[in-house]
Amino acid sequence: MQIFSRFKLVPTVTASAMLILLFAMVGTSWLLSNNISGRIHAYSIVRQSDNIRIAVEILSRDLPGTRITYGSDGNVERIVMDKIPEEFPSHEMSDAIGRMTGHATTLFAWDKNSKDFWRKTTNVYTTDGSRAVATRLGRDNAIYPVVTKGQVFRGPATILGTPYNTIYQPIFSPNGDVIGILSAGITITAVNGFSFNVAKVISIITVLVLAASATVMAIISRQILGGIPLLARSARTMAAGDLSEIIPFTKRRNEIGTMARSLVVLQQGAIDKLDIEQQADETRRSTERERQARETEKANDERQFQDAVDQLGASLAKLSEGDLSIRLTTPLAGKFEQLRLDFNQAVDRLGATLAQFRDGSEDIRSNSAEMRMATDNLSRRTENQAVALEQTAAALAEITETVTISSKRADEANAMAEEAHQSTVESRKVVTNAVEAMSRIETASSEIFNIINVIDEIAFQTNLLALNAGVEAARAGDAGKGFAVVAQEVRELAQRSATAAKDIKDLIGKSGSEVQSGVKLVNATGDSLMTISEKVTAITDHVRSIALAAREQSTGLSGINAAVDQMDQVTQHNAAMVQQATMVMENVTASSEKLVELIGHFHLEEAHRPASKSAAA
Repeated sequence: MQIFSRFKLVPTVTASAMLILLFAMVGTSWLLSNNISGRIHAYSIVRQSDNIRIAVEILSRDLPGTRITYGSDGNVERIVMDKIPEEFPSHEMSDAIGRMTGHATTLFAWDKNSKDFWRKTTNVYTTDGSRAVATRLGRDNAIYPVVTKGQVFRGPATILGTPYNTIYQPIFSPNGDVIGILSAGITITAVNGFSFNVAKVISIITVLVLAASATVMAIISRQILGGIPLLARSARTMAAGDLSEIIPFTKRRNEIGTMARSLVVLQQGAIDKLDIEQQADETRRSTERERQARETEKANDERQFQDAVDQLGASLAKLSEGDLSIRLTTPLAGKFEQLRLDFNQAVDRLGATLAQFRDGSEDIRSNSAEMRMATDNLSRRTENQAVALEQTAAALAEITETVTISSKRADEANAMAEEAHQSTVESRKVVTNAVEAMSRIETASSEIFNIINVIDEIAFQTNLLALNAGVEAARAGDAGKGFAVVAQEVRELAQRSATAAKDIKDLIGKSGSEVQSGVKLVNATGDSLMTISEKVTAITDHVRSIALAAREQSTGLSGINAAVDQMDQVTQHNAAMVQQATMVMENVTASSEKLVELIGHFHLEEAHRPASKSAAA
């Protein structure tokens, strides 16, 4: 922005405002023209709906079987025709529509062979001047995929090389097939021409408004900002040293008035500054006279001060050598007399304080010696106690370790007793199972014995039957010989079966006796195991009690051992503290002796000596 500082304020502000206004007007005109042009194009597209309404009314009048359906907004929603004529001898219908709407209109018919829409009647002409009938829509046209789906197409389209804003309304057959199109359109050239006329009018208005605004802005800038150059000239005059000029525009209430009043304040400040400089010259001459008087008085004060310093220095030199009997006896001049009195009083207080301090040092030395002896005795006793506690802790640690081992052994014995008790219980179960098995064997032996009795009876009956068969065979003579042989074999077989059954019965009897003996022995074993189990249970209870007691003893001894260890640590700490206290007392004794020796270097007045002697006594 440094570039604006090269020009005068009023022309710069006026030119800047004009440039800003120019950009604003041009931008507004451009946006307004584009907006109006866009709205004109959009309105031209929407206006085609009105053209379609006019066209369908004429179409329904001239072509019977045409049915029109309107939507809630008044626009054509659906056109249904029985059929579209193949030829139109006269194109008066399309011309009438064109005269009423002022726009292009065309009626297309669907051709199944070419799969395309053909113009049947239209008021559109080709470039050679002929009416554009018997021309196709074109399958590559953007309108084709829309209308073949039964939808309305709205928007720009190129018709025979000329751009239009169009609407294409599909025509349906009674069964719902698309059989044609009714279109209406206005050339984009006409729309653009109208938009150009509107833009030209807006541009002219913009130029006129800009010229008027420039004139008004120049007048207003000169009226509002015209005072700034005059104020700048007044400021230059003031800077040159002329403070007599009257500042203009002080009555205005705007920023120029504020600047004018500020210049008046600066002018008055410059005048006040000149007055102050004159007063400063007079004050400087008066100050010079007062300075000379103060220097004379200062010389007298320095002589008095040097006298006081000499006397006080000599006294302080003797005081630094330890002589507290020194006093300033010669009076000093003026304000230094109080310094002499204060020095004498300070020396008196210092002597009295050192005398008391000496007496206190003697008492500290004697008391510290006694405390050192006491701490020595306490240190020795603490060390002996620490040794005893250390031995006790070691013994308790050994006892604790022994009890811990015993507790572990008791726990192991308890576990072994538990295992033995479990084994006896399992053995008892085995014996019980064996007794039950013996009982089942005894029962099975009884059942086998009964079966053998049955076999014995069968063998006896078989023997009788064989005997009867032999008797009958003997009666039969020769014819019964073979049967007699068979009867003899059956009889022998029955006898062998009876003999075998007897032998088995004897064996089972012996087995039953043995089983009964085994049952008695197993029962006896079970009773013995039961007694052993009860004894093992009792032993387990005792071992568990012993293990629990040993564990509690081990826990108690561990606590005692920890307490003794803590006491040992505390005792060791106390012994260290006693030793440290002994060392401190020794240091205190040495410091008190050194302090007494240092105080002995001071030479006190006789007035302080009786007090120190009485204190020492």
